[in-house]
Amino acid sequence: MSKQDSILHTENDSLKLKGIHTEYYPSVFSGHSLKIVHPTPMLKITESTYWQGVVLFVIFSIYVLIRVSEPRKILKVFTSVFSLQESKQLFREEFKLTKRLSILLGIGFILVVAFLIQFTNQYFGLILHDYSHLQQYGFFVMVVSLVYLVKFFANYVLAFISSNNELSREYLFNVFVFAQTIGIVIFPLIICLQFTKYPAEWFLYPALIICAGFYGLRMFRGFIISTTEQSIGILYIFLYLCALEILPMLVLIKFLLVNF
Repeated sequence: MSKQDSILHTENDSLKLKGIHTEYYPSVFSGHSLKIVHPTPMLKITESTYWQGVVLFVIFSIYVLIRVSEPRKILKVFTSVFSLQESKQLFREEFKLTKRLSILLGIGFILVVAFLIQFTNQYFGLILHDYSHLQQYGFFVMVVSLVYLVKFFANYVLAFISSNNELSREYLFNVFVFAQTIGIVIFPLIICLQFTKYPAEWFLYPALIICAGFYGLRMFRGFIISTTEQSIGILYIFLYLCALEILPMLVLIKFLLVNF
């Protein structure tokens, strides 16, 4: 009898525990307010993109190569942005745009600024909604390159018309130096935008403010050079800057927003 009692006691306890488990521990897949969208399981396939890391590595390699090969020259380029005297000394040293340092810095600037524009466009959802991020980046690389080619061409045309080649060369030199420095300064912020876990606003807005500040400083530099060194009237300076800076920028922004 004791053996039978043990069996009955065990079976009764198991049934009771089974009922308790069912009553107090319902399934997580029932009894909720979520609506079923797909009645059957779906395979989620994600496409990993690595082009951002490749582009940033190329830019980093360019700056490392410049730092190793010509460390003093890169320091002069950086200080010439904030010192007019240093800028004129570097200009007198026949700093040509076709030299290796200038070409590498120019390529780095185009890649960095295009990355910033692409991220800004992605963040605010401005244009090119139906294109991938890589296609957007390639488009902005082309746009930035085309803008500066047109700027250089217009500068040479205006210099030929006004017969003031010296002012044109110095202005073009300052444009290129400021562009090179912008690429170097905002490159760490671009890296943070891509790889940091913090909000993008912490790095995007400072990068845009830095670009706007350098742009205003470059405009002021051109005004100082024209008035103090070349003795040109303020009206001509204003028209010159509008023809090369303000008007083309406004037309480009309007064109992109309307057509893309």
